[in-house]
Amino acid sequence: MTHDLIAYVVAHPGSDPDPIELRRASARTLPQYMVPSVVVVLDSIPLTPNGKVDRAALPAPDYLAAVRGQAPRDAREEVLCRLFADVLGVAHVGTDDNFFELGGHSLLATRLISRIRAELGCDLGIGDLFDAPTVLGVAQRLTAGPSSRPALRRMRPVAGTGGHQ
Repeated sequence: MTHDLIAYVVAHPGSDPDPIELRRASARTLPQYMVPSVVVVLDSIPLTPNGKVDRAALPAPDYLAAVRGQAPRDAREEVLCRLFADVLGVAHVGTDDNFFELGGHSLLATRLISRIRAELGCDLGIGDLFDAPTVLGVAQRLTAGPSSRPALRRMRPVAGTGGHQ
């Protein structure tokens, strides 16, 4: 179960708002944790017979609507596209697709950073992903060579601790 923040918007009659631009506009004014992962435009909000929002009748968000699909230019970008897609649970991510516009959030960001470090052996901070949330942006920020962080390794339990350290 994901805990994405989804914004459901009802447009004024005759207008055709762009969900991606609505999300970007909210990102300019709201703190990051309040920015919706995706914006869904509706003709009307579904209501129960009691007049409350019928959450079960709200449509599922279409994260793929934000995918632009630029192809990777090299092997590193191919790996990053695959890692972005795996972590986000989508079939395809292009090099200029925004991690957060595709449903990413801070918990998934930490998972992605960990996968990048493990698979590419490059050091990348969480702030780097927030500052440059596309495959192209991440590829430019990756440092060459091994990570400056030591690899995690399993330790033997210390006698008398019951296996806890």
